[in-house]
Amino acid sequence: MKAVVLSDNHTNYDFETPDGDILIHCGDFTFHGNPNEMFKFKNYLKEQPHEHKLFIFGNHEKVDKEITYWIEYLEDGTGAKCIHEKEHEINGLKFFGSSYTPKFMNWGFMQDEETRERYWENMIEGMDVLVTHGPPMGIMGKIEDGTEIGCEYLRKFVDRVKPKYHFFGHNHAGAGVQTNGDTLFVNAALLTEHYQKFRPPIVVNL
Repeated sequence: MKAVVLSDNHTNYDFETPDGDILIHCGDFTFHGNPNEMFKFKNYLKEQPHEHKLFIFGNHEKVDKEITYWIEYLEDGTGAKCIHEKEHEINGLKFFGSSYTPKFMNWGFMQDEETRERYWENMIEGMDVLVTHGPPMGIMGKIEDGTEIGCEYLRKFVDRVKPKYHFFGHNHAGAGVQTNGDTLFVNAALLTEHYQKFRPPIVVNL
């Protein structure tokens, strides 16, 4: 199966989406999570021909208090499935998503350190494909000035569980692909750190 992975387009749809079997969006498809931006993302999902379409939210969506409504809205009529804190199986591969990132200012889907530690220590295991908005610490998580924004507890979870694939975004400066021998990591952020230029979505053969 061919997965098309993308993240962090921030309401800008001036890019080509490759063909594939699965479309996976790792969040930050808006700037502010307002209804007009959500409408644009819904139209984007509806237009894509991929047999399977999966998504989670990012910190820019800021809809965590109204998440049930927005999941239903984005799934309705698009053929897409939100996998935030849900398992979803496709052709024997188990997918699981989480929209949470370390707390920074007043964005959405953010957790303080104590909450993050408890969250990832008690997370379910057994997924083949982990989809998160943010990176694990030390894996394509440094921004331009060298500051690490990855989550240390997510990193411990990934090191312990060893999913085959881990897809994420959030860090615009760290886009790319790398592996540690157990897991293929993909940072699929489309826009550069200063929102000036597009990178193409990343295609992965699962």
